[in-house]
Amino acid sequence: MSKKKKKAVPLTASQKLKKRFSETRASLSESGKSAVLSGKSTLKSFEARADSFCLAAYNKTAAFMARVWSPAAVAALFLLLMSATYLFYGHAVMTSEFSLTFPFAIPFYLIDFKVGFVSRALVGHIISLFTDKVSLNLIFAIARCSIASTLILQAVIAAFAFKKAFLCRSPLICLLCCFFVCSSVTVVPYMIYLGFIDPFNLLLAIFYYFISNKKAGYVLTPVICVAGVVLHYQFVLAFLPMIFSVELYYIIKNKKGRALRIVSFIISAASSLAVTVYLMFFSKYHVKMDASELYSYMCGKFTDYRSWGLFEEYFTYYIYGDYDGANYSNPADFVKYLLGVSFKNMNLNSMLGYAATLVPAYGLLEYFWIYIFRRTEKKKRLAYLVFMLQPLVVIASFIASTDNARWAGASFFSNFALLFTEIRNEEPLLYEAARKLKSPRIILIISAVFLAGYIITLVTMKKYLT
Repeated sequence: MSKKKKKAVPLTASQKLKKRFSETRASLSESGKSAVLSGKSTLKSFEARADSFCLAAYNKTAAFMARVWSPAAVAALFLLLMSATYLFYGHAVMTSEFSLTFPFAIPFYLIDFKVGFVSRALVGHIISLFTDKVSLNLIFAIARCSIASTLILQAVIAAFAFKKAFLCRSPLICLLCCFFVCSSVTVVPYMIYLGFIDPFNLLLAIFYYFISNKKAGYVLTPVICVAGVVLHYQFVLAFLPMIFSVELYYIIKNKKGRALRIVSFIISAASSLAVTVYLMFFSKYHVKMDASELYSYMCGKFTDYRSWGLFEEYFTYYIYGDYDGANYSNPADFVKYLLGVSFKNMNLNSMLGYAATLVPAYGLLEYFWIYIFRRTEKKKRLAYLVFMLQPLVVIASFIASTDNARWAGASFFSNFALLFTEIRNEEPLLYEAARKLKSPRIILIISAVFLAGYIITLVTMKKYLT
């Protein structure tokens, strides 16, 4: 018996409306899900293409950076960054203009050891080996070439460090290398004091960096230290702490050649200390000319004396101890007077201007040293503790002298020389520490802080001569 089909119950108007609403909502839901899935797929596809592009770009750049000559190209780029900072600085001291301090520098190129074994006479003595007369053009040429040489060599050092950091995929360290070369504290300070002998001390420090990991360093390090002190005993605060820190690092790190390096370290420290004490406090008792004879001798060597004259107060004080009717030959009086002048003329605004660059950089370097200190072997920790203390030297320097730009520039190179030494020796903990700050957001914040410091310090330096 066949079953009877049930008749469909007719829907009311409200039920028909409800059914249509449900069907429409289901259709929209399905289309929405489809759109979302399609969007997600498109986004993933875009991200994949972006990752692929970045990876390809990195691989091509890495292939270029792996080439032997690639640091030369990077150094050239770094020199362009330095040139931009020089243009922003706005004073053409390397071309047509010269700094207001230049006349005070002229005696450095005229004095020599005929007056006796005194500080600041080494440059003039080397010049005297080749000529008996010194012109203004010769002084300009030597002064500007010394500054240009420091910039080129610092760009080369940073380029080699950048190459290693890039191949190790460390964007933070690459950023630090770029920040170092384009910083106004790297580019400007020695220009402000055009003609002063600070660049020669920096050249010695750079030369030490290049030979510090070579066997020649065992012999040349004591020579560099003594030569720096003889050039100007500000080398003791400016660069000796960095040199001794690197020497200690290699003594602890390398067993091979350790005995020779320890001997070199002891000779460097002892000879530097002895020469410093003699030049600061006792050389004035063994000079062979009195002040009038010395200035008559220098005037005779200076071909442009009639046009420029000669600033006489500098060596009158530093060699003979005479200033403003008083004598400061006694070592205690000498130090007391220097500190008194420094505290009296201390410029806090200038210090804060340089701090805008120094503090962020040193803060990041301190992070590296603390990170390595906590994770490295105990026998290696002393070296990193000394690295941590390096920024304190600039505080002592600011107290010792009011020439803040010179001290800031020397301290900046010294602290970065420690970083470059670690990069050259491929310290794995350094890159591990850098990877902790690899986030794009963190890199962006650090870049913004560095840029703000760059602007503040550059403005501070521009005001120096206005």
